[in-house]
Amino acid sequence: MDMTKLDVLVIGGGPGGTPAAMALAAEGRRVRLVEKGTGLGGTCLFEGCIPSKILHESARRLLAIRSAAEFGLRVPAGEIGIDWNAIMERKATILNRRAEGALQRARRIPSLSVQFGNVTLLGPHLARIIPHDGKPEDVEFSNAIIATGSVPNLLPITGGDLPQVITSEQLLEIEHLPKHLVVIGAGPIGVEMAQIFAAFGTAVTLLEAGPRILAPVDEESAIALQTHVRRQGIVLELGAQVLRISGDGNGVRVEYRDAAGAQHTASAEYVLAATGRSPNVGSLGLEHTAVHFDRHGVKVDGKLETDEPGIYAAGDVVGQPMFAHWATAQALALAGHLLGRPTRFPEPATNSAVIFSIPELGIAGLTESEARRGRHTVGVARYDYHTDARAQVSGHADGLLKVIYDTTTRAVLGIHVLVEGAASLIGEGALAIRSGIPVEVLATAIHSHPTLNESMGAVAREIVASSRAAIRGARTHRATG
Repeated sequence: MDMTKLDVLVIGGGPGGTPAAMALAAEGRRVRLVEKGTGLGGTCLFEGCIPSKILHESARRLLAIRSAAEFGLRVPAGEIGIDWNAIMERKATILNRRAEGALQRARRIPSLSVQFGNVTLLGPHLARIIPHDGKPEDVEFSNAIIATGSVPNLLPITGGDLPQVITSEQLLEIEHLPKHLVVIGAGPIGVEMAQIFAAFGTAVTLLEAGPRILAPVDEESAIALQTHVRRQGIVLELGAQVLRISGDGNGVRVEYRDAAGAQHTASAEYVLAATGRSPNVGSLGLEHTAVHFDRHGVKVDGKLETDEPGIYAAGDVVGQPMFAHWATAQALALAGHLLGRPTRFPEPATNSAVIFSIPELGIAGLTESEARRGRHTVGVARYDYHTDARAQVSGHADGLLKVIYDTTTRAVLGIHVLVEGAASLIGEGALAIRSGIPVEVLATAIHSHPTLNESMGAVAREIVASSRAAIRGARTHRATG
């Protein structure tokens, strides 16, 4: 029997694999997309972005109900009930609908075949596909894309393997709402989960080894969010060193040392290990190729090609930044490259992200410290949402917009916005940075009133006004000097 020959084998059906497979197949390439799970979508759909945002939405609406009196609304006296099973059922419905939709769209493309199973590379252009149901099949390919994502890091401490120590994936499937939760790690996952469960009424202790939450995020924005975290009733310990975890009846005890060296114990039903993720490269058979990887990810060049010519990698498996939209941007760029089109691959300096904290934190481009380390003459402007009409109306006026720009080129380098609604606001910032427009263009764009987007125009106009004032001051100084 002749061996199946493919133009492209795509390993992984998440946001780094599916878009590339569909884009290539839409142009007539013979593509096989193999996903080890039971549906397309990857960690983002089933274990990360989407399920966590479903819980976030329930938490956000619960907080809105509790603050209804501020808006002149009367709600029944007493505690608002939480139907955890209904939340979980809603989550399952949305995930199933999205997974089925993705599969239907993929199967409409004639030259794209989708299989659910595992892949082992047997050589630079040979792989064995082991379906969940069916016989193994060996295929030849001209190119391959590794998009197998990442897996949660485990806690390398005594007690880190206890059944009550769980990952974010397990927390999103938990059968009941825990009364007490300890979260280890105040990165994006840790902060989001801590705030969501605190909103539901869980007593949360958040332990972070570093001096602040969200280490890669702009420092001023992260510190501002810390105030909201503590205001929510979360016990936040910075500079905390976790020593060990031990069983305590039906729960666990977490022993840790605080920044001053004092030892403490926190009891909980569960401990969430939110200490980052590692690239998922297990069982791929990379030893049969020249592909190199380490704990940070598969090694690739500027065009996402590995050390094995013809084999590429995209998404979390390549390493930081680990965001679904970043994986998709890489996937689409890679598809264009393989189709022979001039392609500009995404660069971290123009990436954007949203941390679905309470309030939301939108990020685009460079942080202030990153900009100052680069070859820029850095200017910084801020906008306080206490003065913003829309933020006042919505009841979320405690926020900050920070714009980082180059005072010489006038280009916007970074935008960081902490306010409820930042997720929808940051897209304008991403576009401004990606297109390299000067602040003057942002200042003259007409923004609808009253919207949060007005803040972009307002802060840009403040930058322009300050620059003009500085020029006038310099001219006056020269005239009178």
